[in-house]
Amino acid sequence: MQGCNRTVTITHLGYDGDSDSDTEQEQTFHGCSWYGGRAATPGKEGMAARCVYKCRIPQSAGDTVVAVGDKIACGSETATVTVVRDNRGRPGAHIYLEAE
Repeated sequence: MQGCNRTVTITHLGYDGDSDSDTEQEQTFHGCSWYGGRAATPGKEGMAARCVYKCRIPQSAGDTVVAVGDKIACGSETATVTVVRDNRGRPGAHIYLEAE
């Protein structure tokens, strides 16, 4: 994949039923693509602007454990994952994420 020169960190949130506690698993991936943009969301007061980040983690970066609600960071930007798509069975295999 072209333009894949960013490092992203995913904090996967989970739950340990045995200890009745929340868990965090942090993973760092190199060779990813990352870009952000603005989107509009309709609301009672009209349209509201929000930042949307898009990330592609190439299959070659390693095993990825990520789910909606996890945190993703790239540089000084941190966001919550809202979309996860597994595109590992295609040419240019990758995991696609969107976050706000």
